[in-house]
Amino acid sequence: MKQRKLKKYVLPTLYVIILMVVFGAVSLVSSLISTNPNYLYAIGILKNGDATTVVETDGSLSEGIIKPYTSDKVSIAKSFYDIKATEIEQQNSLIEFQNTYMKNTGTLYRSDEAFDIVSVLDGTVINIKEDELLGTLVEVEHNTNLRTIYYSVEPEVKVGDVISQGEKIGVASSNKISKDKYNLLIEVYYNGTLINPETFYAMDITKLN
Repeated sequence: MKQRKLKKYVLPTLYVIILMVVFGAVSLVSSLISTNPNYLYAIGILKNGDATTVVETDGSLSEGIIKPYTSDKVSIAKSFYDIKATEIEQQNSLIEFQNTYMKNTGTLYRSDEAFDIVSVLDGTVINIKEDELLGTLVEVEHNTNLRTIYYSVEPEVKVGDVISQGEKIGVASSNKISKDKYNLLIEVYYNGTLINPETFYAMDITKLN
């Protein structure tokens, strides 16, 4: 069988095409990085090995909101009372105390073991006081429109402390509305309105300024 030789101009042409493709790809990535410094995060490359959780919503990136505990033995005792929920879900969100039913204004967590309570975001402790039913509360302001309140806490912070996301606020304790030994009730206020904490954890913090 007769072998055919490539013409002299074929290989140089291929090299030129390959170089053009590589140059084009490098230029595209450079352009994306220059216009959006967070692009490396968006494609899964973390700067300096930083494993900070990021949430992408409508093209924007932000630190993820964390839950107010670190133990894997914590469970939900009572969910947030949502007026849009089903009748059964609403009934399960009612708290009974001395033959009186109250709508749960946050999420009530429980555990058979003591657990640490941590801040869901960076913030400043603005209030610590006793609640007749729920024990000691710690109120944290995250920005002018966003606050979280942690009830049934043995606090390890004081008013005026600036705390970081994930920093320990205190240890879970008991209260008068639950039979469990270790509890935490968290309320989330945005623009003065209560929102469901379980929904809050999945939100983009940049939208809550």
